[in-house]
Amino acid sequence: MNRNKAVFAGLAALSAQIIFGFSFMFTKIALKYASPMTVIADRYIVAFIFMSAVLFFKKEKIRFRKNMLKLLVLAGFQPLMYYIFETYGIEMTTSSFSSIMISMIPVVSMICSVFVLKEIPSFFQYVFSALSVCGVVIVALLGAEGGTVTPIGVLFLLGAVISSVGYNIASRKLSKEFSVIERTFVMMLIGVISFVIISFFENINNPIAVISGFASWEFTLAVLYLGAISSVVAFLLLNYANTYLPVAKTVVFANVTTVVSVVAGFIFLDEELSFASVVAIIMIITGIFGVQRLSIKKSGE
Repeated sequence: MNRNKAVFAGLAALSAQIIFGFSFMFTKIALKYASPMTVIADRYIVAFIFMSAVLFFKKEKIRFRKNMLKLLVLAGFQPLMYYIFETYGIEMTTSSFSSIMISMIPVVSMICSVFVLKEIPSFFQYVFSALSVCGVVIVALLGAEGGTVTPIGVLFLLGAVISSVGYNIASRKLSKEFSVIERTFVMMLIGVISFVIISFFENINNPIAVISGFASWEFTLAVLYLGAISSVVAFLLLNYANTYLPVAKTVVFANVTTVVSVVAGFIFLDEELSFASVVAIIMIITGIFGVQRLSIKKSGE
């Protein structure tokens, strides 16, 4: 693979996760005005409109004559299943426990990519990935709060992990058949259809609640970021990265979101940044750097 493409793909994956990191802050703002599912629905309304604008100005056509079932599977994993599982998983557990569960996505993705994509990480890549996960666990435990972890909540979070792993592997596998634009467009399309329907039934007695949050400029700005930037731009970048990088090198960047959310909370929300948090951030960054520096083997090499 062209080295420049690998570098750009790495930067794309990093940029996507930085965007996701800031999304936590904007989600907190949006949740002051609407329920989680309504926020997600409004997010994908904005995302689909923005993605349609990208298609219009780029003048790229979506080739529906292809095997669309594969793209529907991709979109089923992310955003549909992932957001449903994550939302209810967090609601039925604690934020610290859910953070620890979600941090396992890179390691599980690396293991699954061995069997599905025949991409074999080295022993030290597993070590560095585990180091990065440990950093996330430390951050989560530092912010641990009281609450109940229910068995059904654990199952929902496990579903979120499996959905994210499925997305990463499917996006990588489908990169030979479908363009970055095609993959991202179908994800936004399924997202807006699914979550608007879910939100409508959630607000069946007051349907206008699905879009009433837009009456607030604060909510509108937050959802514009979540939809246009954190959905469309971030997933365009991530699907691009999955095209040119092995799954192990793409998914390890996911833990950057923890670093960004901690730093953003410290700078913008006056949250505490302890010495232990700094150590954990160093562990995360070291783990990511280690995985990127080492090469991935294809089965049979």
